[in-house]
Amino acid sequence: MSEDLQVLKKHYELAIVGCGPAGMAAALNAKIRKRDFILLGSGFCSPKLSKAPQVDNWLGFPEIGGEELRQRFLNHLKEQAINIVEFKVTNVYPGPPYTLVGKDQSFEADAVVLATGVSVNKLFPGEADLLGRGVGYCATCDGPLYKNKRVAIISYEQAGEDEANFMADICSKVLYIPYYSDLKRLDPRIEVYKGKVKGIVGESTVERLDVGEEELPVDGVFILRETLPAEQLISGLEMEEGAIRVNHKLETNLPGLFAAGDCTGQPFQLIKAAGEGGTAALQAVKYLDNLKSPDPKVPIL
Repeated sequence: MSEDLQVLKKHYELAIVGCGPAGMAAALNAKIRKRDFILLGSGFCSPKLSKAPQVDNWLGFPEIGGEELRQRFLNHLKEQAINIVEFKVTNVYPGPPYTLVGKDQSFEADAVVLATGVSVNKLFPGEADLLGRGVGYCATCDGPLYKNKRVAIISYEQAGEDEANFMADICSKVLYIPYYSDLKRLDPRIEVYKGKVKGIVGESTVERLDVGEEELPVDGVFILRETLPAEQLISGLEMEEGAIRVNHKLETNLPGLFAAGDCTGQPFQLIKAAGEGGTAALQAVKYLDNLKSPDPKVPIL
């Protein structure tokens, strides 16, 4: 199902970020409407659905298991020749066209559907204030900025070990703080701290990492989560009670940017996510059509 990153184009009409039920439903509608789109996700789409022992409210499939339903979703995409590209978006620069940035490359899209789900991890104190001033979400992207400096990497997933190993060749010191068990392949030069982070400290830039009993001097902090908080992904995105603020058309406050699924708030229901994903894609198609042939009666906000 996944596509080699080397064959990515530089520009798409539509980018769908997230391969849960909302993202998959959006991709299906984009495919049916014959749009030039890309579906971005992880190696394992919708782990939350996979863990559900039974789904009782999916119309037409009473008492189906979560993993069986997930496989049906994936098979539907496969039948439609829809690829899921393993690409973790670390930044989205406002457009249109929007620029989506990942670890190794970037590309543009005229419209974007955010279907990123929700991050169960709260922001650390100081994280939002120091974002871009020593706090980042991709160590390998910003690594050269920290040559011979001290960095801390807080990782919620094993993939963070690769980024820490990369930084060990650049930095004078790398502190690795895993929020998971079973370390696998860390460079011996890396110092591991298994406590909890209380906050990130600094005036104009990152200066220290508060770990409770002490504050460790660092020049940068990288936080590697499976899902980035939406408000940290793109500047200027309006939020409401911790969710992306959308209207009934799933439009955000940014033109050409739509959102669907759990990232738009409660209820966190499978049927709601899939319905919003399909709707967001249809609205994105209308937006794209209007870009090509603008209706003078319909202002583009």
